[in-house]
Order: sequence, then C-alpha cells, then structure tokens
Amino acid sequence: MSLLKKANALVQAKAVVTSLMPCLLGILFAASYYHSFQLANSLMITISVVAFHLAVNAHNQYKDYEHFKGQDSHNNILKNFAITPRQARTVIVGLALFSMIIGLILVDRTGQPVLWFGIVSFAAGYFYSGGPYPISKTPFGELISGLTMGYNITYLATYVNMYQLIDVRGMWYKTLVVAIPAIFTISNIMLANNIADRHEDPSLGRKTIVYYWGKKGGVLLWQVSFVMAYIGILAAVILGYLPTATLLVMLTIPIVWRNTQRFSRHPKKETTFLYSIINAQIILVTTVVVGGLALIF
Repeated sequence: MSLLKKANALVQAKAVVTSLMPCLLGILFAASYYHSFQLANSLMITISVVAFHLAVNAHNQYKDYEHFKGQDSHNNILKNFAITPRQARTVIVGLALFSMIIGLILVDRTGQPVLWFGIVSFAAGYFYSGGPYPISKTPFGELISGLTMGYNITYLATYVNMYQLIDVRGMWYKTLVVAIPAIFTISNIMLANNIADRHEDPSLGRKTIVYYWGKKGGVLLWQVSFVMAYIGILAAVILGYLPTATLLVMLTIPIVWRNTQRFSRHPKKETTFLYSIINAQIILVTTVVVGGLALIF
C-alpha cells in the first residue's frame, strides 16, 4: 500500500473542506462587510486551520485504533491500512506543531484574540476524542464541533483580515450570524456519523445525542439543521453582512433536500453518510463562491 494512500486514510484529507470553507467564509465577511483583506494573513490562517484539522482527524483515528485494537471494524483505520501507532503519533504531533507555529506568528502579527481562540480550538480538538472523558462520547459532540469549527474558524479568519480597524464593535455576534451555515452543516456531519453508528456506539461507551433522542429524533434534528443553515444565510444578507447575490445559494435547496431524504430513509455509514458531507459542501462552497464573485464583479 502506498504511503500516500496511508496518509490520506489517516488524516482523512477529503474532509478538510469542513475547515477550509469556514475560513473562506470569514475572509469573505471581512472583505465584503469590513472592506479589509490581508493576503498573507489569509494564507497563514488557512494553512494553520487545515493543518490542525488534519491533526485532529489523525488523532481521532488513533483513538479509534485504541478502542478497536485487534478487531475488524471500518473504524479501525490504522489496522485496515497497516499504519503503526508510532507513524500516527508522528503525523499528529508534526501537524499540530506546524499549525501552532503559524498560529503564534499570527498572534504576533495581529494580536491576542488569535491566541485565545486558538487555545480553545486546540483544547476542543484534543478532548473531542482524547482525555478521560472524550466529548465524542457525550451528547455535546455536535455542538462543540459546530461551534469550534463553524464559529471559531470563521471568527479567526475574519479577525486576521480586519484587526487593524478601529471600529470593530459587535464583531463577535456579527460573525456568529455569518457562521450559522458553517455551524449547522459541520455539526450535521458529526450528527449523521452518530446516527449511522447508533447500534455500535453504546457498546463503546458512547452516549451521543442519538442515544438519548433515538434515530427518529436524530434524523429530525439533522433535517432541521439544514433549514437553519439557509435561514442563517438569509439573515446575513438581510443584515448586510454578506453580498445580496449570496441568496443564489437558495437555488441549491432542492438538491440538498433530495440528499437529506436519501440519508433519512436509510442512514448508513457505507452508503448514505456521504450525503451529509455533500450537503455541507454544496451550501458552504456555493455561499463562498457566489459571494466572492459578487465582490469581484
């Protein structure tokens, strides 16, 4: 098996869109609302965020290996791809340190908010699957992942582009409105994963929100979350935080609803779970692309 295939399986590179899009969303917000764009800072925050996301993915795979050691499971990536624990730890530490170094450079360039938001994000990334009480085993996994990746990343990408401005009052809640589609679509990826794993999770000690709400409640929450993502985009446009052309994302509703129905009928990891990722990409990519084109033209 090639080294590239092993690395891709460990870090789950295909999932980086879930961290890349909030980053681009924050950059779009800074450029359209605050009329400020810092190319170097934008590149650095993007690289730092993606590197840390890859490190978190690898850490999650490593912790799953510890749970499934010696067992055959689709979750046991290290065993399935012949990756040694030492190789996994090297990748995790290397990516985390790389992300941290870039983050500290941004702290020096832009100020303390990057440090504090970075610390919170690093802590959430580690404790999601690490520590004595992993967040992934609780009903709060979706909430933490949505806020950390959806809001924190959008905030950081916005801040490093407009930190030099004097009037930044209300930035935290304005960014929160802009980040709503990212918060709900990212948390929905975690929710879909938990819905699909609802039979296996209890035996691993995972009492997620699906454990308490059941399949029906989990699927309903999953569907409502996509509605909230679109409402967030509408609110951001009405309040003037995003370009009016961003409303074109509403044209994707039939596609997203069709995918939502497919997963809702048969929520399975091997077949329909992918629709959660596809829906997140459709909503976030369309928002960023259409909003970016509106700024250019």
